[in-house]
Amino acid sequence: MGEYKRIRQELMYQGKVVAFYKDILKLPNGNVVEWDLVKHPGAAAIIPVLDDGRIILVEQFRNALGHKTLEIPAGGIEKGETPLQCVAREVEEETGYRSKTITPLIEVITAIGFCDEKIPIFVAKDLKKTQQHLDEDEEIVIKTVTLDEAVEMILNGNIIDSKTVSGILAYKATL
Repeated sequence: MGEYKRIRQELMYQGKVVAFYKDILKLPNGNVVEWDLVKHPGAAAIIPVLDDGRIILVEQFRNALGHKTLEIPAGGIEKGETPLQCVAREVEEETGYRSKTITPLIEVITAIGFCDEKIPIFVAKDLKKTQQHLDEDEEIVIKTVTLDEAVEMILNGNIIDSKTVSGILAYKATL
C-alpha cells in the first residue's frame, strides 16, 4: 500500500474545546482529496467500582443527542494534567467518591473517521464517599448498577456512549 501525504491543513474554526480542520491529502493512487478533521485536546474516563462490585454511572444531558445518557465518569484533560490525574479529579467531581486504587484498562478513539480524540479508560476501586463538585454547566445524577445490569443495558440500547460501552465490556472481559 502506498503512502498518504498531507499537503495542507487549514483551520476552519476554533471552538471552546475542539478545532475543525480541512485536510488536503494526496492518496497513494495520486488523487488529491479534502477530508474533515476534528482535533480534540484529550479526555479520560473511569469506571468506579464499589466494594460490592456495583458500578457507578452518571446520567447527564448531552446536547449532541438532545437527551440524557448513562455514562462512566469522564472529562477533558486539563493543561499540564496526566490522564491519571484527570480521572482522579473527575471521579470525585462527578460521583462524590475518591479512589485509592486507579488502574489503566484500555484506550479508545471515539470517532476514528474524523476526530483524533483519545480516551484512556481506568478502573477505580477502594472508593471513599466524599461529595460531588460539579462544574457550573453540569447536572449529574448518580446511578449504581451491577456489571451484569450494565452489560444488559448496553445490549438493549440503554447505554450507547462509546467510551462507556467499550469500558464496561473491557472491564467485564478482565474478570
